Amino acid sequence: MKQIKFAIDVMGGDNAPLSPVKGCELIEQEKLKVYLVGDEEKIKKIIKEDYKKFEIINCSDFIEMDEKVSSSLLKRNTSMKIVLQMQKEKKVDISLSAGNTAAFVSLAISELGMIEGIERPSIAVLFPNITGGVTIFIDAGANVNPKPYHLLQSGIMGFFYAKIVFNVNNPKVALLNVGEEESKGDDLRRQAYNLFKRDLTVNFIGNIEGHEIFTGKADVIVTDGFTGNIVLKTSEGITRSFRTILIKELMKNFIGKIGTLLIRKNLREFAKKADYAEYGGGVLLGINGNVIISHGRSSPRAIYNAIKLGEKIVMSNFCEKIKELKWELQ
Repeated sequence: MKQIKFAIDVMGGDNAPLSPVKGCELIEQEKLKVYLVGDEEKIKKIIKEDYKKFEIINCSDFIEMDEKVSSSLLKRNTSMKIVLQMQKEKKVDISLSAGNTAAFVSLAISELGMIEGIERPSIAVLFPNITGGVTIFIDAGANVNPKPYHLLQSGIMGFFYAKIVFNVNNPKVALLNVGEEESKGDDLRRQAYNLFKRDLTVNFIGNIEGHEIFTGKADVIVTDGFTGNIVLKTSEGITRSFRTILIKELMKNFIGKIGTLLIRKNLREFAKKADYAEYGGGVLLGINGNVIISHGRSSPRAIYNAIKLGEKIVMSNFCEKIKELKWELQ
């Protein structure tokens, strides 16, 4: 079996370079070849004597989490840029960063380009649902001001992402809106609805409301990047808050404390399923390459799971199959 090669921007993220490096240490080296791109001295301090099992690409320049995207920033030879250049030069199969999302998206477009016929990229993330599976949610922040046909293309890419990578038979695609009726929503949503309704490529089931995101009613949910990013961060906040509130309530009295002991395994399982770290990151759809964007707060486990997601994407040959489709602008 082919050894999959990863280029990891270990300088990206709130906990860099510690979390990215420690996340990489969790993987099975026999299956994957990992290139750690970043400050070599800092990397070696973290992994100490084990650094020989990785290949380190030294780069002292990196993009800060709060840096604004500019032409000068994109020209710098940063760790983020190098991981994408390595894929462009076919030295690796996939690039990953937990750094500045806007910068990583912009660099991915400039270094790898878009798939012919696709105009804008979108970030597809995984949400757990009550059926025990996952729902693909697009867009989590790449395209904040899309046109209706951008939403259609995101839906088509999401449909094939579910089908090819997750083996979902005829995935159900829905449009996030304020109501189920066709007439609901703003011009963007109404026009996108009409495009989806006429398109024969995907299994479009209509509009879906916010309270149905986690029900499993749809396999793929499509929205604009601005709304999607708010939904993503809100869902993370609700999960953390609910967990904290629940534990506080249970610990208020003796009976609650006993109950907590009895259900602690269940609480751990709930926390695990609801934790973004279990899903690692999102794939940047539409780019002519395999790009994984991890959460800025990624723990080592989140980085590890992002790598495993990337491995799954490469093994499915998803990017090449998407390029074979006919992408005609509406």
